[in-house]
Amino acid sequence: MKLQILCMMLVLAFGGFACATKSHPKESAEGMSEKATIQYRFAYDFYTQDNLIQALGSALKAVELSPRNPEARNLLGLIYFRQEKYSEAEASFKKAIELDPTSSEVYNNLGTLYFAAKRYDEGLATLQKALDNPLYLYPERIYNNLGLVQSARGKTAEAVAAFSESIKLKSDFYLPYQNLGKLYLDLGQEKQAKGLLESAVRLCPDCAEPRYRLGTLLLKENQHAEAVKLFKQGANVDPDGYYGQLCKQALPQDRME
Repeated sequence: MKLQILCMMLVLAFGGFACATKSHPKESAEGMSEKATIQYRFAYDFYTQDNLIQALGSALKAVELSPRNPEARNLLGLIYFRQEKYSEAEASFKKAIELDPTSSEVYNNLGTLYFAAKRYDEGLATLQKALDNPLYLYPERIYNNLGLVQSARGKTAEAVAAFSESIKLKSDFYLPYQNLGKLYLDLGQEKQAKGLLESAVRLCPDCAEPRYRLGTLLLKENQHAEAVKLFKQGANVDPDGYYGQLCKQALPQDRME
């Protein structure tokens, strides 16, 4: 039985971007059995609900039932990644790649893992490998992630080029606008940052981070009313998140209602 699933972006503190999608196994891989598919569906549903303990249990059962299926291995790796069990996640992603060496999705996830673990050179090589498959549907994600890795490596020109390519490939993908805006803020180039952050705010109504960053920039420009508006939005859309909390702290108490 083949499983069609909706790709969900994994939101991480560094602006992340991994997801589980339908892969295209080679002959060395195997499809999922019916029982494995049921467990996979359970695992994916638990994963999207942030119920990682039950997600892990179901994913392990799916792998046990169909050990040579790369989709099951990829989802297991994502669950381990979310649990910050990096060694287990790396092993699972590598097994998925062994089963399906053409899967840009898994290379992208593994490159994301290396970024999170601050293994930047390995992340760069892995993400570049993810670009080898011209049929991959989401290359803009890979270029966004390459931008993050290059920025972390101190390669500013390469990071700007990667983020710009991501925007060129998919102009309504908010993450490269946000990440390139942040890079320009770090470089003190506030004029360039402002337009990019405005685009990120427009493209992602439920995102607190670009609202916090743009609001902070507007405060420096003495645009207090607009900054307060952005902070209020950020606090409302993500009240328990890191940037939602920063927005809340930036708000005067009499503006919270």
